[in-house]
Formats: sequence, structure tokens, C-alpha cells
Amino acid sequence: MSNLPGPRLLAFDIGGSRLKSGIVSLHDDAIDGARVEDIAGYAVDDVLRAVARVGHEVFEETPCRGVGLCAPGLIDEAGKWISLPGKIEGAAGHDLVRWLTNEFTLPSVVVNDAVAHGVGEACAGAGRNRERVVVMTIGTGIGVSVVQNGAPLTTGTLGGGTMGGHIPISEKDDGYLDSNGRPDTIEALCCARRIVDYANEYGEPAASVPDVYDAHARGSDAARRGIDRYRNHLARGLVALAHAHAPDLIVIGGGAMTPDNPVMDGLESLVNERLFGSYTVEIAVARLGELAALCGLAHIFRQRHASE
Repeated sequence: MSNLPGPRLLAFDIGGSRLKSGIVSLHDDAIDGARVEDIAGYAVDDVLRAVARVGHEVFEETPCRGVGLCAPGLIDEAGKWISLPGKIEGAAGHDLVRWLTNEFTLPSVVVNDAVAHGVGEACAGAGRNRERVVVMTIGTGIGVSVVQNGAPLTTGTLGGGTMGGHIPISEKDDGYLDSNGRPDTIEALCCARRIVDYANEYGEPAASVPDVYDAHARGSDAARRGIDRYRNHLARGLVALAHAHAPDLIVIGGGAMTPDNPVMDGLESLVNERLFGSYTVEIAVARLGELAALCGLAHIFRQRHASE
């Protein structure tokens, strides 16, 4: 039985290879019983079976007021998966809100994972008490969300700023591609893999982002040049997002954005010197890590079910 105060939310974060879950207090964002399941290679029916199994195991011990779920891809305002190219076979077309409501007989909310992550960081993490926050998650792709006073800035399938990673910032017509097959966007030039690719191009034989960071710490010139190149691309992307949304703060998260990572060195100054007039923006590393989306689901659930 959970010791969390007040009403609780049963929350799920579906990723491309992992299912994260936990019980979130709707009173103070505390999370209890967080767990991770490997769902690599699962088709959509297998993923939903894993959600049901984990959820019923937890729910037997801890009564909850509702259930929330976030997932990658395009999700409409009613909670239906519209598309999810190349990640979970058979996902498109599934009415996730209806499935959750039927499975757990609880009020349900379903949103895109970048939106949930962004709301979590804006409300309970690095963006707490800020009016408008842009949250960028750097991973296999680039997730972006825009949060105004604790809620996604807009709603609907393309709402919440989720297409931010597909803003073009280059004239490139070949090379590394984003998930939409384009070589010129924030995602194409700034996903986490580019940190490794750029260092490799300069001669650093790194296989992962931590390898590049370790090489940089040892004084590798190739790693330094790769990170400098990556930082410049990222700065252009952040300038574009800042001019589009005029946030008070930009939060950068994802596995590559560890505390004190070398990409952040000088990044804020690089962005602010390119912004219009006297406008400046603060840039911070995310604080909540992989639990941010679970917190975000709790806030979104409260916003949508406030009268219940």
C-alpha cells in the first residue's frame, strides 16, 4: 500500500524500448513504486498487455483516482494514436483513452510523451514557478513542448509545440536525417547521436555519448571539436525556439544532458548573443530525469478532471 498523501494517479510512460510506471500523488507530485519494464520489439498489443499487467498489480495494492499514459508519436485530443512511424508496430489507430478507461474503469488521460515530460519539468522540475517554459528532450530524436502557466500552450494532434524538432535551421540537402527524412532540421542536427557522429568525423573513436564526454575530459581535441560543432547547431535550434515562443526558460533534458555535461559550457551565452534586441533566455538542465513525464501526467490529469 502506498504511503503517498491524498488522491493518486496510476501513470505510464511508453517509450520505444521501455515502459515506465508509478503512482503519483495528485497532491504534491511525489512518486511511489516507480518501475521499468523492457518492451523492446513489442507490437502494440504486447505493450498494452504489459500496461494492463503492471497496472493491475499496482492497483490491487493502491487505490487511484485515475490513470494517465503518455507515448511517442502523434496523439489526438481525444487520446487516439494517430501515427508512430518505425517504433511500435500496429500503434496507429488505437483509442488509448477508451482502452485505459475500459481496462481500469477509471477516468483517463493520454498525451504525447514530450508534452507530458515538458509539463512535468515546467511544474515540478527546473521550470517551477516560471510563466512560459520550452522543454527540449534530446534522445533518439528531439522532443519539444511549450508550457504556459503549467499547461501545454496549445492542444490537438500537433499541439503543445511537439513539432519543434522539425524546424529547419540549415541549408543542408544531404547527410544525417531526422525522423521525417529531412537533413536540415533541429532533430537531424541535434539528436543525441550527433554528439558521437561529429566526434567520430574529427577522429575520436567513440561509440556513445559518455565515451565522447570522457574523451573530452581527457583533453581529446577531436571530442572537443565534435562537441563545439554540436553546441553550435544546438544553439541555432534554441534560438529558433526562443524566437518562436519567447519563453522565460528553456529546459534541456534527455540522457545526453547529464549534470555538468560539456555541451552546456557557454551554451546560454551563445544563444543570447543571437537573440533579438535585449531579449535573453535562461537555459537549464532538466531536474526530474526519466520520471518527469509521470509528474506531467498528474498535472494534466488535474487540469482535465478538476471538477471530479
